[in-house]
Amino acid sequence: MSPVESVPAAVLNCVDDYVELLYDDIPEKIKGSALILQLARNPDNLIELSRNEALLSALSRVLREEWKRSIELSTNIVYTFFCFSTYNEFHPVIIQYKIGSLCMDVIDYELKRYDQWKEKVEGKKPVLTPDKSEIPRSRIPEPKRRPKSGTWAVADVNLQKSRSLVSSYHEDLCNASDECLSKNDEEQLKRKLKTLSKRQEQLLRVAFYMLLNIADNIRVEEKMHKKDIVGLLIGAMERHSNIDLLILIMSFLQKLSIFVENKNSMASRGIVEKVAPLLDSTNADLVNVSLKLLFNLTFDTKLRNKMIKIGLLPKFIQFTSDDKHKNLAMKILYHLSMDDRVKLMFTQSDCVKLLTDMLLLNVNSDVSDSGGATDVLVALCVNLAWCERASQQMAGDGRLRELLARAFRHRNPTLMKLEFVGDIAGAVTSGDVSEDFVVECIGTLSNILNPNDNIDIHAVVVRYKLIQCIMNIFEPDGNKEPDLVLEGVILAGAISAERQCAEEFAHAGGIEALVALLRLRQADDEHVLQTVFAFRQLLSHPRAADYLVTKTEAPAYLIDLMQDKNVEIRKMCDSCLDIISQMQNEWAMRIKVERFRCHNGQWLSMVETLDAEGAAGDAADDLPPYLSAEYLTTHRLTNSDSQTSLNDDSDSFSGEVDINRALSRNTLDDTVDDFGISDSITGRAVDTDTQFANDLKVFA
Repeated sequence: MSPVESVPAAVLNCVDDYVELLYDDIPEKIKGSALILQLARNPDNLIELSRNEALLSALSRVLREEWKRSIELSTNIVYTFFCFSTYNEFHPVIIQYKIGSLCMDVIDYELKRYDQWKEKVEGKKPVLTPDKSEIPRSRIPEPKRRPKSGTWAVADVNLQKSRSLVSSYHEDLCNASDECLSKNDEEQLKRKLKTLSKRQEQLLRVAFYMLLNIADNIRVEEKMHKKDIVGLLIGAMERHSNIDLLILIMSFLQKLSIFVENKNSMASRGIVEKVAPLLDSTNADLVNVSLKLLFNLTFDTKLRNKMIKIGLLPKFIQFTSDDKHKNLAMKILYHLSMDDRVKLMFTQSDCVKLLTDMLLLNVNSDVSDSGGATDVLVALCVNLAWCERASQQMAGDGRLRELLARAFRHRNPTLMKLEFVGDIAGAVTSGDVSEDFVVECIGTLSNILNPNDNIDIHAVVVRYKLIQCIMNIFEPDGNKEPDLVLEGVILAGAISAERQCAEEFAHAGGIEALVALLRLRQADDEHVLQTVFAFRQLLSHPRAADYLVTKTEAPAYLIDLMQDKNVEIRKMCDSCLDIISQMQNEWAMRIKVERFRCHNGQWLSMVETLDAEGAAGDAADDLPPYLSAEYLTTHRLTNSDSQTSLNDDSDSFSGEVDINRALSRNTLDDTVDDFGISDSITGRAVDTDTQFANDLKVFA
């Protein structure tokens, strides 16, 4: 800020005299505010000034009443309160005198007034001054000071002269006629507009900075949001000539953007289109803070699409070669790469090859380097690898072998998500690598071992003893991490797609181990789903299916999981039970009964309740009150001549049953012999016919 002319050095002991100047005319008020500002810029004086209520009341009153008359006066007072805002201890002072709300009103008025000046200078239709009522003036009367010498008439003459001297350029602009102006007049108005713009930018900068400081208080920030602080900041972004003001505005917007309400307000005002030109700035700090704001905005899908639509993707890719902006650019690209449509756009240039080469060039760098740039780069490549065209570009020119070499050299778990069968399988069974690395290797191996890819799965399993490795992971006393156990279950399902592997896995006790783990980890939906999928893979081979049905408890657990809350688990269980019910075994009828019970559970419960209450029957019927199992197995549930259906409305049985399963999971923890059925409550093996007679109580 330019120093005020003829303003002596301020002295703290004379602060009362400076306060008296605030009750004089505009020149004295400017002088007094400048002297107080000098004191406030010294942090040692802030405590003493904060205790002076007369000073603070006078400053807030003058700002409230005179802010339209002098930009310089407003700037001095706002700057004084900004000095207080730099320390959290003085924020209550600013809040008490409502300086934040007043500053937002000042900013709003100055922005609208600037638009009016600009319209007039550019010769467009003048914009009317915003219908903004005056901020209420203080009710405390301003004392009139008798002149030290002379009369009141002389004082009035001096007052008129002083006011004419301090008249601002904006009065000329506002009073400019709408008629055609000469070139000299136009140039003069443009110079005045430029001068006023600079003064105004000083006021805007110090006001925004003060608001940014006090915005550390969440409640204060909420009040700012209600007064549309986002709109004011975006409105001030047109001042591209003032880099410092732009950096401040972008920093403020970045802070505000972490809240969804502010983010939505920015989106409605086209924030992405307004920030895009700033990325071409030669000021590295401005570009950096702009990227930070865009990174916060990339958490919104619509705003990500907007960035792609206006062509910012090549710009972000360009920043990956700049050390100052590489980390932020990588994070933004990572978010953009989550959309499948954008993945293809990466392949339209040499971007994928460039990113892969960058990864290979960082082969000797620490993965946990400052800022995590390498981690972000690897994660970005993982996202792109899901696109077939991008993965082909990554693997071309020998890059795949180099990536694999880097993964094994540095034992990088994330990099193992990219893609060779032998090396990966060997790493799983070697035992000399970290558990995290083994987890990712198993995950990669599970995806690679696909029978449709012309891979001899059985040869890989036998050569690297993968079944034995899986059984070691499944050991109950192995204290393995849940992630490792889950990947082991997934690998078991992957190798079970091959007939020989499925049979060897079943005879090695793999199914019993899966059931035991299912009992321990039944609360983990992902583990349950992958276990049921492994059962489904085993059931696709006759010998393995026969072993699963006749020698393990897996069918009982599958029946129990029919009522699971997870939809995907219920679907997978239905698929398994469909296969089992088509086999010639004792479980087929049990599955039919359990499905019937699931479908009519509520109705059966009601009937049992009525029976328990001893409801008296009417006249004796031809049929007993509950049908026996023998009757159900030899007769249709509904006959064509029957006048009574299972449901009187429209839910009578016809063809297949629409299963309405209950939404709770019951776990079978008891053993079952080869020909008996486990009672889930007592654990006793009961006779099949007896169980049917107890379960199928169908009201006649």
